[in-house]
Amino acid sequence: MPTAAQTPAQRRALRSRAIFAACKAAGLDNDARRQLVKNLTGCDSMTDCTMGQLAEILDHLNRGKHGYAGRKRVTPAADRAPLLEKIDALLAELHRVTGQVHTLRYADAIAKRNGWAECVDFADAAALKNIVGALNRTLQFKKAGS
Repeated sequence: MPTAAQTPAQRRALRSRAIFAACKAAGLDNDARRQLVKNLTGCDSMTDCTMGQLAEILDHLNRGKHGYAGRKRVTPAADRAPLLEKIDALLAELHRVTGQVHTLRYADAIAKRNGWAECVDFADAAALKNIVGALNRTLQFKKAGS
């Protein structure tokens, strides 16, 4: 089903199912999942959480032991796909070099700070090239400083 046709309740249900699947993959039982939700959001249950809080829980679960898995938030157009893959690769390399997890939010912040786009999902090909360049410069700086 395309995302434009989904209702907010359907998007919420999909995100909740993704959280349950990620908890199962991580080996968390119901009590551990409830405790995780309480620790991250302060809510007693997932039904009390906002969509942003559910995204925060899912991002936390996707990070796991090995860093950020590099999930893609949208299906990219053919001209943007290689640039988005490069951004994911650079973020993974930054994680390897610095030991800190750099998510797509980091790339979103770069795009927003420089006025190229609100987030990577809305950036055109030229803005994505600029983001790749900024991430590459950051990576080179971190490698030189190590």
